[in-house]
Amino acid sequence: MSGADAVAHATDVVIIGGGLVGASLALALEPLELSIDVLESIPFNHDAQPSFDERTIALTWSSRRVFEAIGIWSEIATDACPIHSIHVSDQGHFGCTHLDRSLINTDALGYVVPSRTLGHALLNRLQDSIPIRYHAPAVVASLQSDREFVNVQVDNASHDRKARLAVLADGGRSALGQQIGICRLEKSYPEVVLVAMVATDQDHQHRAYERFTQHGPLALLPAGPQRFALAWTLPKTTAKAYAELPNEEFLSRLQMSFGERAGVFCNVGERNTYAVGLTELYQPVSGRVVAIGNAAHIVHPVAGQGFNLGLRDVAELAENIVNATEHHQDLGSMAVLSRYADHRRVQTRRVQHFTDGLLRIFSNDYPGLNLLRSAGLQTLDMMPGVKRHLLRRTAGLRGPLPRLARGLPLRPN
Repeated sequence: MSGADAVAHATDVVIIGGGLVGASLALALEPLELSIDVLESIPFNHDAQPSFDERTIALTWSSRRVFEAIGIWSEIATDACPIHSIHVSDQGHFGCTHLDRSLINTDALGYVVPSRTLGHALLNRLQDSIPIRYHAPAVVASLQSDREFVNVQVDNASHDRKARLAVLADGGRSALGQQIGICRLEKSYPEVVLVAMVATDQDHQHRAYERFTQHGPLALLPAGPQRFALAWTLPKTTAKAYAELPNEEFLSRLQMSFGERAGVFCNVGERNTYAVGLTELYQPVSGRVVAIGNAAHIVHPVAGQGFNLGLRDVAELAENIVNATEHHQDLGSMAVLSRYADHRRVQTRRVQHFTDGLLRIFSNDYPGLNLLRSAGLQTLDMMPGVKRHLLRRTAGLRGPLPRLARGLPLRPN
C-alpha cells in the first residue's frame, strides 16, 4: 500500500465537481445514509463558481420535479419565471407554430431561473448537510481504480479519498476523463451564442420565443416583468461585432431580426458570448468512475436541454445507486455502472440528434429549404398530437421516468 493510500480517508461516494450537477447529485443521495465527499477545485465562494454566474437556466418540468424531490424548489421558486407557451417562427416566412402548456396538462412548460439563484440554494443546503462533506479548493490530480476502491489523489493530500464510487461532474474542465481512458467524441460549431438580458415595452405573458433568423436561432425566454433572457446563435465574427455595438444599435439589429411580437426592445444588459459544441463519450464509465453532466456530454443550447440532460443523469444515477444498496450490490461495480450507462446513452443520443438536427434544418439556406421549413411549421401548428409528443420530449416527460423526475423521494417511504 502506498503512502497516499495509507492516509486516504474512506468514503462511499466521491463527487468530483461541486457545480450545479455535482451539488444536485450530492443532495439527491443525502437520504441514503451514505458517506459523500464533494471535491471542488474552486474556493468556496458563490461568486467564484462559474456555474453560478449571471446567466439564466431553462428548467424543464421534470427538472422542477427533481428539485422538488430533493427539497430545494421552494428556495428557487420565487425567482423562477414560468414558461406557459412557446412561439416558433422563421424570419421572413409565414410559417409559425404555437406550443402551449395545456397540451401536456402541466402548470408550465418550464421555468427560467438565474444560475446564481440555483447555485446559492444548492450550496446553502450542502453547508447544512451532515452526511455530505464539501471540500474546496480541492484539485483532483489522479484517479486509480482497483477491485474494491477508486483512489482519489488530491493536490492537497489531506483531501485524498478512497471510495467505492467516484462521479466525475467537473464539466469537462479537467483532463481526468482522458487520464482514466474515457474517450470523447467532439464536434465544434462555427457559431457562438450571444447572451444578454433585454427589456421590452410589453408584458411577455410568460411566452417564450424561438425565432430562426438569417444569422442563426434566436431564443427569448421570459425572465421577469417585461424582461427576456436572450440567447442568439451567431457566426463568431457577427457575434463579436454585435457584442461591441452601442446599446441602441444592438437593439435595432435585434428588433430587425425578431420583429415586434414581443414589443419594442428598449434596453439591454451586459452582452457575453460563449462557444458551443457537441461532445459525447464513447463510454462514460471507467473502472469505478462514471462521468455525468457536461463531463459526459455537451449539446447545442438551441433547445435549452443541456443542464436538464445533466439533471436527468443525476436522477438516473441516484436511482441506480439506491437500487444497488437495496440489493446489497457494490456501488462502483461494472454491473451497476454499465446498467446506468447503457440506459443514458440511448436518452442522451436522442437529445443530441434532436438539437443538432434542429440546427442543421434551421441554419441552412439551401434553395427551397426555407419554404419547406415554413410549410413544416405551419403544418405542425395544425397537428396537436405531434405538438404534444414534441412537448413531452422537451419537458423531459417521455419514457419511463426515474422517481426523482416524478417528484418522488428516492427511496419509497
